[in-house]
Amino acid sequence: MKQTPQRMQSLRRNIVALASLPETESPVISAYFDTTEAPEAMRLLISIWSSSVRSTFCRSQQQDFEQAKAAVMDVLADGWPPGSRSLAVFARGGDSPMKIVIPLGARIDPSFHALELPVIFPLIQAKDRFHRFVIAICTEESARILEVTLGAVSEELLATTPELRSRLGREWTREHYHHQKRERHRRFIREKVDIITDLMSRRGHNHLLLAGHPRHVNRLKDALPKHIATRVVGEISKSPNGANYSSILEESLDAFVAAEHAESVQNVERLHQEIRRGGLGVVGIESSLKAVRDGSADMLIISENLPEEERESLVRLATLRDVSIEVCEDDPLIDDYGGVGCLLRYRADFITESIEDAVA
Repeated sequence: MKQTPQRMQSLRRNIVALASLPETESPVISAYFDTTEAPEAMRLLISIWSSSVRSTFCRSQQQDFEQAKAAVMDVLADGWPPGSRSLAVFARGGDSPMKIVIPLGARIDPSFHALELPVIFPLIQAKDRFHRFVIAICTEESARILEVTLGAVSEELLATTPELRSRLGREWTREHYHHQKRERHRRFIREKVDIITDLMSRRGHNHLLLAGHPRHVNRLKDALPKHIATRVVGEISKSPNGANYSSILEESLDAFVAAEHAESVQNVERLHQEIRRGGLGVVGIESSLKAVRDGSADMLIISENLPEEERESLVRLATLRDVSIEVCEDDPLIDDYGGVGCLLRYRADFITESIEDAVA
């Protein structure tokens, strides 16, 4: 079994810390790097970007900006963290210096920002898009059961079948051998199901992907308890190349992103239904901000096409209020509503009316 630190909990803590960061006169650099590129290329990009940005600040801010830039360059000098596909670096100089470095298994497009507050939407988007899931890669003799968090394997368990062939003719008759073989496969299936059930229950996973030859996948799928079978969001008909399952992992990420997109569409449809019936839904920036502020928002549904300033204000507030966030990518339904809406836990006007009735 292989286990790495809990990336999701760490990412949550960092997002909350960044959303809580008080504003000062010193600019905050928010830098997102693609670690599939050479560090030298990324250093060149940020140098070109910073040379034009520096002049937009006053003299005292320029000095703080250079301190923040130096902190980012120090991170790049260390090279890329092993296993990462992206790197997010947040730095501020001046009287309240700050540096947060977040390696990610998911890919994020490179971008650089120097503003009063950190730019956290790309982290929110990565957390929503890649989150975490379980994939079971099945063969005749073994099953690798992987927990994937933010695009990287965070836990790996291996189930294997015992070797029986050496006992054929020496201890067992052929009939006894085949009986033992069938029993072995039943135990093997039960072991896989137990591992998957325990992992998904222990970590609260809602998504399971199955991979391997269809014969092996179908055997496992048929044995899953109903509450786990309903969480199967995709199947990949591909067997690993020996111990190398990297290509299957890549396909599983694509399948999971597709499943997440389907869930996003369902949430937008739920919002449509609530708006049509005058129910638990609001749309538009002002109404959404109010719902998040007053505590009635259950889920913030936000388009990646929303202008950056409004997008950042909404996700920062939702993070601090512990409201779940659903990011929609090029979804015309939510874009028709101005790029944002909220599913509500209750209607604030109903609460107000109830209080007024009670007072009267």
